[in-house]
Amino acid sequence: MNTNVLFLIGLIFTFFSLEAIDQHTRTKADKLLEKKDFLSAYRLSDSILAADPNEAFGWRLRLNVSAALSKQKGKWPNECYQSAKKLGSLVPEEEVTSLVTAIWCLNDDSRYQEIVSLIPNVIPQSRIKIGDGNYGLLLNVITIAYMKLNDQKSARNILYAGLSDLSGTPSAVHTSYNVGELFFDPEMTMDEREKWHELFKNNLFKEQISNPLIPSIAWNTSILTDEYTKKGKYNFAYETISLLYPEMDLHVSKYWNFLRDQLWIKYKALQFKTKKTKEIPRKKLKLVILIVPKTRLKAPLPAPLTQNNLDLDLEEKSISDLVLSTEYFRDSFAEITEGIYWDYEIIRTDSEIRDTNLIKDTFRYVMQPSITSIQPPLAGDVLTKIKAADGVLLIWPGTKQPNGVLITNGGGTEWNFGTENDPEVRLTIISDSNKKIADGNHANHPIFLYHELFHVLEWAYHKSKFPKKDHPYMRRKDWPSDYVGNTEWDFYSETFRKRLLVEDKMDRVYWLGRKEGFYGIKIKEENKK
Repeated sequence: MNTNVLFLIGLIFTFFSLEAIDQHTRTKADKLLEKKDFLSAYRLSDSILAADPNEAFGWRLRLNVSAALSKQKGKWPNECYQSAKKLGSLVPEEEVTSLVTAIWCLNDDSRYQEIVSLIPNVIPQSRIKIGDGNYGLLLNVITIAYMKLNDQKSARNILYAGLSDLSGTPSAVHTSYNVGELFFDPEMTMDEREKWHELFKNNLFKEQISNPLIPSIAWNTSILTDEYTKKGKYNFAYETISLLYPEMDLHVSKYWNFLRDQLWIKYKALQFKTKKTKEIPRKKLKLVILIVPKTRLKAPLPAPLTQNNLDLDLEEKSISDLVLSTEYFRDSFAEITEGIYWDYEIIRTDSEIRDTNLIKDTFRYVMQPSITSIQPPLAGDVLTKIKAADGVLLIWPGTKQPNGVLITNGGGTEWNFGTENDPEVRLTIISDSNKKIADGNHANHPIFLYHELFHVLEWAYHKSKFPKKDHPYMRRKDWPSDYVGNTEWDFYSETFRKRLLVEDKMDRVYWLGRKEGFYGIKIKEENKK
């Protein structure tokens, strides 16, 4: 939070002349505060209160001093809190501003339950006394207090009421520092998201690139768009995401590129989906979504994994997230490739993964499923459907994540679903289902499919002039000079538009009928040099 903008503790630094305090003492207090000699000022308050325990001037001085020292913690936050309560009881007209300052001090000491207990004393009556800017900051502190208490609903309620009061004013932005996570709460209903969407419309502040409201707006927009898309309400979804895209891309990019990339892909997908004139795809590809719902590892594991049970069952939420992401992938891919369209079919099995292809990397383990370990084996009719497709998206549970160990389970490759004598090489994308969208990991997020597909396209276009080694999207300095973006999505979309489509309109991108994969072709061509 940018606490340099406004300072709540400055609310009570001006002394009143109502108390029976001589001018010398008053002047001395002013000079000590002006010099920031807070400890001497505190001792002065001690002497005043020793002479008269109910002297309001002494309590006000103590409140000022303890508020100024509150960030040092120790005894000061509590001194601030107790002084505020005492001053409020002695001078009722100062109770609201005193307790506002107390909230600021309690926040320094992480005393969140006491903060929310003071809400009836300060909301909404403090607004007229402390001004809109300070009121916005006060609402932000209270919202975060509820978040720290794991009461997301109350946090949103206080934020909604306060933002509604300040809606459209410059002070509205001060309500929302560091509260974006409130809006990927799975407990939020669609009705609540729609209500917030309407409020956010009036608080975009497009002229202000670094608007603290943007993370909240972006998360709510992204998830509300998903809700409409899942219901087949594509025009509502497109209208929702158009609140931010494409006009406010720079605003979102200021906060989180991961979320920004999600929004761009969804926007491109819905742009395609809602076209009034439907275009016939220039090429259709077929994807089988193959669901293997259990991980039951039988092979021995290396230390430090051997002492852990890594078995896992696939959650329905992971399946629905990935199917939704596949829909966004399909439609956005058609939009940016000028008409290459992936049809998909979902096939559920009762099988389990019993072994993985395990690699120890420098900072992680890569554990991707061994397709030959699927038991019971894939039925003949399933293999027939795979052989009639271009690719497979294998959704499996992945593995548990032991404490202190990073395991990734996803990948992109090509696999022979035929035999050695009669190969049927297909694009194969493997899910990383033990990760969640809000973690910042791209599992269960539409860019996951682009990410894994791109590993294979690097083989298919190994002669093309764009970087290919070790996730090049992560190294901006290696990008070609004609690329202008900064994120993973920028790298993929610009490579499609500026390399692959220019080279051959991506006509080579298919797998149905291939007896040899792109990796094999690449190796042969490189060996001819």
